[in-house]
Formats: sequence, structure tokens, C-alpha cells
Amino acid sequence: MKLARLIAATALAGIALIGPSAAQDATTLTIISHRVHENVARGLGAGSGGGDIMGEWAQQNNVNLNWITADIDPLHDRLLRELTLPQGSIDVAFIINKYATPRLTRMLEPLDGYMADQPIEDADGIPAKLLAGLTIDDHVFGIPFRHATTGMHYNMANIEAAGLQGPPTSIEQVVEYARALTRKDEDGNQVYGLTVPAGSGPFAILSLFAGFGAELFDQDMNVTANSSEMIEALTTMRALFEEGVLPPNLATLSIDEVITLVQQGRTGLAFDPFARYGTFNSADAAKYPGQVLVAAIPAREGAEPAVVAMTEIWAMVIPANSPHKDLAWDFVRTLSGPDATIRAAVNGNGPIRPVAYDDERVQQMLPYWQAEAEAIANAVMLPSHYDAAAETGQIFMEEFQSAVLGFKSPEDAAAAMQQRIEAQF
Repeated sequence: MKLARLIAATALAGIALIGPSAAQDATTLTIISHRVHENVARGLGAGSGGGDIMGEWAQQNNVNLNWITADIDPLHDRLLRELTLPQGSIDVAFIINKYATPRLTRMLEPLDGYMADQPIEDADGIPAKLLAGLTIDDHVFGIPFRHATTGMHYNMANIEAAGLQGPPTSIEQVVEYARALTRKDEDGNQVYGLTVPAGSGPFAILSLFAGFGAELFDQDMNVTANSSEMIEALTTMRALFEEGVLPPNLATLSIDEVITLVQQGRTGLAFDPFARYGTFNSADAAKYPGQVLVAAIPAREGAEPAVVAMTEIWAMVIPANSPHKDLAWDFVRTLSGPDATIRAAVNGNGPIRPVAYDDERVQQMLPYWQAEAEAIANAVMLPSHYDAAAETGQIFMEEFQSAVLGFKSPEDAAAAMQQRIEAQF
């Protein structure tokens, strides 16, 4: 009798030890992203106060997270290879919008059905312009997660030294301030009125040009490079370059060189992502720590809205050959919700929901929260809905340099830009 009871007790104990998680094996969900996305989604970085958002989700849903991280180019190369397989191993991928060409997006799962059947909480809180940038042929292929939006950084010490008050509030004032801020400092060093990392690609320049109303495409993807606004922007930049308002190495000016100029107090206005605020105000490296502030880029005098913004977006997508599409959508849906957006922002993410900036924790982290909230609410993305998107960026840079350096007139450069970009379609 004692032996029978012992056997029965042992069997019951074994069942209890197995429990639901062992009786039903956990599903492995494979994610590929940059390291920063795992850090902010799981609270892995130093000072992360938002906690392990997706670790909690995984525990609740009996999921093992297999998170693969890589730098930007290797990440997208790996994803493209995976997408061509009959059965892939990637369930969720984080992609940057400039890589979202038809070559890649045609191999992604359309998300419209999921959004209708299992909607994201407060989906209307995601800016419509950002979702529009992740839509092809009326189908949404990605959900925005992280942004890097260009702002206008301004050195208050230099502004006050020039007898000006506050930052410029229109693109016309930006030009006036840039000229007034160009001078020699007390040590004889040249201070440039305006800097933009033109050697690092077209994005920051196009962000500045948006203030003039210049754009490469309209909302219907018609090429609009040969516009009066583009010619005005090119003409203005050429004049500022000839006057010495812009650095002489503008064509090759890198992000690192802009950082150095700002930290040395040798620029009045700099167009760079909002997140550069901390670097520009480093107590260890900056000449004027705490005095380089940032605002949204102003539009023309009297325009509505009064600011313009261009942004690069990291979005979550689901490969069409994912083995766990439903589970992948629940991952995306959870991480896109209002609470997760705020928690990820507290972990260091750039939140794509403007409402996230109303949270006190986010406001304490970002002294510029009001300006960035205004910018992201009005931000647009550089279109990438065609396979020659990278070539278009190169065309813009070549014609921009030709106009600013004096090899072509602004009119001829804008006309060539139009013709060459149209030829890409």
C-alpha cells in the first residue's frame, strides 16, 4: 500500500512539474533588427526605466524570443536573402524606410487584414503621414516604431553675440540669421552661420529645403524637382556658399565634422536629428554646454503648419514566408500600442506617437520634447516606393553640388534633376 501511494504521489508530482509550459512547448519567434531595437523593446540599455516590454509579452504568450541583431546594411542584406526562401526563419523584421523599395516590400505580408481583425490599440494615434509612407498599392506593409527626425539646432551664445533674439521662426529668418551669425569668434576662429552634413547624403539637405516648400515628389509620386521652390532653395544655398556662410567643404561635410563644429561653438544653425542634442551639449566636449537648443524646422512666413519635418522611420514588418505570422502580428500589435510606445521611449526610443511626449518621464528625458512632438506630428518620409530610390538620392546630391559650387545655374540643375529622376521610373 505504501509503495502504491509513493508511485501515485510521484506521478502526480511529475505532472505538476511538467506544467503547461513544458506540456506545450514554447513557440520560438525570430526577430531581426538593429541592436538598439532590442535594447529599447526589452529595456537592456543603461538607465532603461521602461522595463522589459516584449519579455513580459513573451512570458504571457509562452514564447521564446530569438532576437538577431546586426548593423544596418548586413541586417537588410540578411533579410533580403531570407525573403527569397520558400520557407523563411524570420518572423518579424525592423527595416529602415529608405530600404523599403518594391524589391523588398513585395515579399512582405500585407498587414491590412490583421489591422482590421486585430487592430492596434488607438491606431489613430499613429501619424497618418507615417503610415502613408509605409503603404504601397493601398496596402500597409509596415508599422512605424522609431524615428530620426531632423531639427534645427541653434547656438544661443552665438545668437546673443550677434544681437539676435531667440531662434528663427520662418525659413526667411533662417537665411537672415545664417548671414548675421557668420563672423570670427574671440579667438579668431571662423563661425559659420549654417551647417548641414551634405557629405552624408541628401536627407538633411532635403529637410532644410522643405522649409522653402521644395520637394522631389508630390503626394501622388509625381516628380516635382523642377519647381520654383527648388530653384529658390538652390539659389539661396549657392549665395550663402559664395558669401562664406556655409563651410568651404560643404560638399563633403560629414556628420562628425558638423558635430565638431557645433561642439566648438563654430556654427550658428545646424540641421541634424533632434537626438544629436546630447552630443552637441556634452559637458566634456562642448564649448557651450546647455546653450545649443533645438526646434522644428520653420516653414515660410505665414505657412500652415508653421513647421516642416522629414524623418527616417524604422518599421516592423512580417515576411510573407514567416512561419508564425499570427504570432508575429501580435508582437507587432503589442509593441505598437500607446503604453508600449511610452515605455520604449523611456528606454531610449524615438517615439512615433506624438502623445508619448505628454508623459512626464519622456519630458524629463528630452528637454526638447515639445519641439520634437510638433515635428513628428507633421513629419513626412522621403519616398522609397520604387527600386531606384537610392539612385534618386544620388541624382539630387550631384545636381545640388553642381548648383551650389557654381558648375550649373540653379535653373539648369533643377531641370536636370527633374529629367534624370523621371528617367528612373
